[in-house]
Amino acid sequence: MLNRIDGLGKSEFRQSLQKEMNQYIRSQDVRFDKKDCLRVDLHCHDLNSDIPDELWGRILRLPETWLKTKKLVKQLKNNDCDVLTVTNHNNARSCWQLQKSGVDVLVAAEFTCFFPEYDLFIHVLTYGFTQEQEIELNKLRQNIYDFLRYTTQHNIPVVMPHPLYFYTKNEKMDLSLFEKLAVMFQRFEVLNGQRDLWQSVLTLNWTQGLSADKINSYAKRHKLNPADFGVDPQQPKILTGGSDDHTGIFAGLCGSYLYVPNLAERLKTEKASVLALEALRLGNVAPFGQVNENEKLNIALLDYFAQVATKLKDPGLLRILLHRGSSWDKVGCFILSNFILELQKSKKSRKFFDFVHEALQGKKPNILLKWQISKDYRFCIEQLEKIAKSKHQSHEIFVATVNEAIRELFSHLNKLIAKRIHSFIENHQGEKLEGFSTEELTRKFEVPSQLTALFFNEGKHQDNISNVSIEKILDNLSFPVLISAVLASTSLASARVLYQNRELLNNFSDYIGKNKHSNRALYLTDTLRDKNGVSNSLSGKLKEIQRANLPVDFLICDNNFVSEPHLHVVRPIGTFEVAKYGEQEIRFPDLMEIAQIFYEGGYDRIICSTEGPMALVAMFIQQMFNVPSYFFMHTDWI
Repeated sequence: MLNRIDGLGKSEFRQSLQKEMNQYIRSQDVRFDKKDCLRVDLHCHDLNSDIPDELWGRILRLPETWLKTKKLVKQLKNNDCDVLTVTNHNNARSCWQLQKSGVDVLVAAEFTCFFPEYDLFIHVLTYGFTQEQEIELNKLRQNIYDFLRYTTQHNIPVVMPHPLYFYTKNEKMDLSLFEKLAVMFQRFEVLNGQRDLWQSVLTLNWTQGLSADKINSYAKRHKLNPADFGVDPQQPKILTGGSDDHTGIFAGLCGSYLYVPNLAERLKTEKASVLALEALRLGNVAPFGQVNENEKLNIALLDYFAQVATKLKDPGLLRILLHRGSSWDKVGCFILSNFILELQKSKKSRKFFDFVHEALQGKKPNILLKWQISKDYRFCIEQLEKIAKSKHQSHEIFVATVNEAIRELFSHLNKLIAKRIHSFIENHQGEKLEGFSTEELTRKFEVPSQLTALFFNEGKHQDNISNVSIEKILDNLSFPVLISAVLASTSLASARVLYQNRELLNNFSDYIGKNKHSNRALYLTDTLRDKNGVSNSLSGKLKEIQRANLPVDFLICDNNFVSEPHLHVVRPIGTFEVAKYGEQEIRFPDLMEIAQIFYEGGYDRIICSTEGPMALVAMFIQQMFNVPSYFFMHTDWI
């Protein structure tokens, strides 16, 4: 599937997904008379989601959220929800507590259920059960068939949320799973506030295409009786919406309208939660809200990481070593916990993340703070002020402002890092690096085997990197590097969570015959316009790509050129020249800018023809979007 990019902006693939979802949301908005509708967010969490499904969270003793129930309820009411519910993982503690305090609430939970033949876990949103039934549901969730048969017998409505997101170690997903899901569920969450637009539209088209003939044929093939699961093949699937909010930032902005005829009169004698449960059982549901690609998840993870950075406690080495998980998981948790615990030692870093969390909740930093900190960091406070201000404006403005602020902060901090490194090199005694040949440059960067000589400036003076005070460099760079690392990690994680099952999404789009991702490559290089043979070769490739309008776009980092068809040009945040190596200028690009270009451009693979900084960018994007990567090296260095 070849996809054109209009003006090297958002791809036709992305535009078509947005158009399709917008049309569906508009149709649902006029489906019922609003005066007879209850507005509810059917999927949200608070601090009682305290045991995460993710392995790393359990190893590090991290809850899914620190959001208090009172604050969640306030946010839901602020966003005009008529009915309250909290769908915590495997428990309804918050609902019982609210009921005890006299609050009308639709009791609910999001149970993690095991699918034995596929060795995977799925989530099931479950509504309207009793405390006794909750105990039984937690016992039965070890087998999805037993769980759903029980809910059917007791008239407990269930919804399958984010149907294309599972917890499994299986890299290859058997698509027969979706045939069984079609037989076993009458209700599916088609609009999830934290999921990618592609997943949402795929789910929409799949569920709308489940005819009675298909469901009956699936039931026969897998020897399942739809009636055992409360499924009527003759009825269309019931589609719902929910924010899946864990932070309180987006609670109530996505959800469902529940239609109850003669609502005003019935509310005089019946509780709203009872009427909501009735509408959910009958299928009188219309989703509302917006899907914002990965922007919402990016904001949610930034808020989460900001709290982790200040709240994480040492999990203990023995816990990490003895906990279930692979060696890589344990090493990763060990590195991450050490990184965060070191970050907590910096008072400046701790305060910054407190300010980030408060800004995302709409609270501006102290007005005097800007004048109490270094000029280098006033830009950060200005961005936080913009975020806090936007929280009190429209939802669309807030999402756009925060994501733009993340990119601006990352760019500014990286420019500051480059500036400080350059200043250190300029002030360092001895010849400038530009004066060395490649061989001399390599020798200068030799690392001593005596680590104290490297990190603490001890030992004899040597003509290599041990003569550079790493301790001083780290002290000068600790804050901008740590903050940049967290911002980059947030963006990487938000996209990785959505695309960790990219192979499944590709196979699923083939399976339903719709919304196939564009096949388009982004080609990164440092040498497209330089004066060497490699540049001549690559320039020739670009000309042919432009002539034939092939699904490949080049991207270079340069100050002297502008974008053109099939060529993105980004500006460097820093440069470094090696004069005696073919007058080659090494340019450091803005990682976030390139990641945004890759995402909006609808690319599905990355090609890199350089061993310079672009190679690091390519590896980051490969991990971020879980795409194939191809590297070509043009060098005589080795």
